[in-house]
Amino acid sequence: MSGVVVPGFATSRKTPGVFLNVILGGAASSPAASPIKILLMGNKSAAISVSSPTLALPAGTIAVNTPIALASEDDAATYFGLGSEVHVMARAVFAQYPDATLYGIAVAEAGTAGDVICTFANAATAAYAIRVRACGYTFDVSVASGDSIATIVTALCNAVNAVTWLPFYAQFSTGAVTFTAKNTGPRGNDLAVLLSFVSSSGTETPITTSSTTSPGATTGIMSGGNASGNQYRFAGGATQDDFTNALSAIVPTRYNRIVGACTDSTNIGLISAHVTAQAAVTVQKREQAIVATIASSGTAITLATGVNNARMQVAWHYNSPMPPCMIAAQVCAARVIGDAFVGGLLPGEASNPDANLSGLQLATIPAQLNVDDEPTATEIESALNNGLAVLAASGARPGFTSLVLSCTSLSLVNGLQNYAVLFTGYPTTCDYVADGEQANLGVRYAGYRLGANDANGDPPKAALVTTAQQIRASISADLKGYEAEGIIGFVDANDPLLVVEANALVPGRVDMDIPVSPLPWLTILAGNIRQVPPTL
Repeated sequence: MSGVVVPGFATSRKTPGVFLNVILGGAASSPAASPIKILLMGNKSAAISVSSPTLALPAGTIAVNTPIALASEDDAATYFGLGSEVHVMARAVFAQYPDATLYGIAVAEAGTAGDVICTFANAATAAYAIRVRACGYTFDVSVASGDSIATIVTALCNAVNAVTWLPFYAQFSTGAVTFTAKNTGPRGNDLAVLLSFVSSSGTETPITTSSTTSPGATTGIMSGGNASGNQYRFAGGATQDDFTNALSAIVPTRYNRIVGACTDSTNIGLISAHVTAQAAVTVQKREQAIVATIASSGTAITLATGVNNARMQVAWHYNSPMPPCMIAAQVCAARVIGDAFVGGLLPGEASNPDANLSGLQLATIPAQLNVDDEPTATEIESALNNGLAVLAASGARPGFTSLVLSCTSLSLVNGLQNYAVLFTGYPTTCDYVADGEQANLGVRYAGYRLGANDANGDPPKAALVTTAQQIRASISADLKGYEAEGIIGFVDANDPLLVVEANALVPGRVDMDIPVSPLPWLTILAGNIRQVPPTL
């Protein structure tokens, strides 16, 4: 009887093939040559039509629950709608990784859209500007002395709507400008806008819920949203969507990385269950998923520990100016390609599945607008210990962010803290080796029969006949090859753990237990600078 146990793979199974189960956290053909496929999951936008000012945006053309390849940001805008979740996610990916192999799928919307309002009063008595900050993008709207309220709000609305990729649009009524999310549901409440009056000398005064006066005597007041520092989160978005049908639609296809726009525990749980099921030994579609949150530390930790899956990453950027869907998309792209495109030095998983991603520079995700929102060292440590991949202000690119540590959400095993699968390189590397061996063994032993060594330990000499011992030797050679590439380590030390044996109950079946040790990332150098007396 075989001593190797392959969970989920019954002895009654008859379908031929190479079946490798990746067990995380336990003690030839290169998959990296194939593009890493990224799938974006989020809402498309419905048609938008308003009269004040005139605005008409078409709906995304792709049907919901239908995956489609995206060769460019324009593709995403056409298929999913300008400023839709999938469009802005694609924009974030291509900003980091212009040559990404990208796909999108629309999740059916539900509910109502969130919004925030700015009300203006008094014509301008002097020239000034209205500065708009949203989604990491900043622009000014000029106001001339003598401009009426109608002129001011029309100019502001037209300027906002001209930035067609923004995930919200503007309309006005009697001096009140309403910014409305292009997608419905509570995720629209994560959008934020900061409006300021800017004088001719450059002095900037944020518009708040208290009446704020411009250099030209125009007053502005924010309402209908939630103040978060000087930026205002949208409010009123309600009724959560459901990712179930979209996830069912992608079961037949393997997407190496899945990025979910969702921020709620239910839909994130569905994605977590999906990637777990896809990795099963009988399915062989090994995937990882990335989501993001901008919630408070406590709420974010609760979310991550609830996920607690080595194939799931939860990125955290508290009170970010960016919506979570764009954060998750860019983190995913950066992991795959690295940060060279934005002047960084780190290669990505496409170059080496175990590439050290500590300090990965993110192309367009800005630092928090409020310095006090930057997590403290204690908060960062707590977040990492609880499965949150923290974004923090970049030392190399002022005003932008970097990924402190690319960790998985797995921090608990049987309710106890466990960091056996801390780095995202661990599951990525194990998947790489599994893909490689599935390809290598499938080609290498196609058409072979299974024999046994003779009494002297010699293998059969007949053509197309192999033994468990020969298969073991070929796997051992493969592992040394991966080691030579710098992908895994400790192959010789792990050799006693490599078990390859014929199954005593199932003729023609060989059971394997292949130890893989990804190399731990060098993340900490700790020591002392010790003053010593001079030698005279």
